Amino acid sequence: MSPDWTTASDIRKQLEKRWQKGELLRACEQPDALFPLRLTLKKPTAGQLLEHFNAARRWATHWQNAASQDLVPEWHTANHRQLGRNTLPVAIVIPTLDAALRQIGRLDAMRRYQTLSAEITRRFPVLADWCRHKPLKVLDLQPQWPALIAILGWVEQHPRPGLYIRQLEIPGVHTKFIEGNRGLIAELLDQVLPEHAIDVAATGARHFEQRYGFRRRPSRLRLRFLDQAHAMAGLHDIEVPIDQFAALGLAVRTVYIVENDVTALAFPPTPSAIVVFGQGYGIGHQLANVDWFKDKEVLYWGDIDTHGFRILNQLRDVLPHSRSLLMDAATLRTHQHLWGIEPSPYTGELSNLTAHEQAVYQMLSSIEPGQHLRLEQEQIAFSALRGETG
Repeated sequence: MSPDWTTASDIRKQLEKRWQKGELLRACEQPDALFPLRLTLKKPTAGQLLEHFNAARRWATHWQNAASQDLVPEWHTANHRQLGRNTLPVAIVIPTLDAALRQIGRLDAMRRYQTLSAEITRRFPVLADWCRHKPLKVLDLQPQWPALIAILGWVEQHPRPGLYIRQLEIPGVHTKFIEGNRGLIAELLDQVLPEHAIDVAATGARHFEQRYGFRRRPSRLRLRFLDQAHAMAGLHDIEVPIDQFAALGLAVRTVYIVENDVTALAFPPTPSAIVVFGQGYGIGHQLANVDWFKDKEVLYWGDIDTHGFRILNQLRDVLPHSRSLLMDAATLRTHQHLWGIEPSPYTGELSNLTAHEQAVYQMLSSIEPGQHLRLEQEQIAFSALRGETG
């Protein structure tokens, strides 16, 4: 039999594809909209009949044998100029949804879906559309639904509770389940909760607590005192919650913000100064309420690459007077032998950079056309830093 002509196995593959797309599960609500389902067969052409007549007869016999109440061939008789009248199947009609599901062994799965979706929507009618659009996900999550329904019900009754997730006592639910399924739970909570119970500005699994009003582990900042005269009770390296950091009000003159931890640890002693361990793109947000920084000399030292300048640009949204340190053209050129290629550069505009910084930002992409150069902070000679700090 020619592999080009549709077989019963091919029909089952087509039905399986419809299952994987969720089409057959969605059809259980309105089966008459899809069934009877007529699937056209790829059949022998007139030329193939002449050349492969015996194979075509075997193919027709295949469909005679495959015919059943679930697979009903539609036959057509045609006159062939040389072979005379020949009757061949042209389509398969699958009369009902159950018939289609029996062909691919999914009838029990459909029954489970109907039971699950009924249980889910009985408790949360608003999830009907979600179940309809993601029927396979409903099935895949079968073991988790008791816990998910319990979580949704608890949060619905206690919107924006102000508790750590670890503090929740929901019968049958371990808090580790919530921690490990934030994305899924967020997807469902967005459907179930009223608008006023959701902080729409907080997106992504990292901001789950903020979005739904759970208490978050406080952000922390680490700093080193570069002048022992300002150390706190003899402590020269401390890490504190950001709200406590904002209240410190240290009487230093200069603040260095450094991205590389080892560089911060090795930062040389400097009069009336501290070094803050940077946190990448989060540093600007964390320092937004540190008012005592506003009358300090603030210097940011990051990688000489597009993301380093973007972090500097964001820092200036909250500390417009901050300056860059060792992120200039001279430093870049001096360390030419240590240049690398930035794998995922940022290419947008950075409006908070100075003219000199803009020149370096543009230089990164112009020296090697089609590539963005980078000079990582830890590659810069420490003697250059000592020259800047005195």
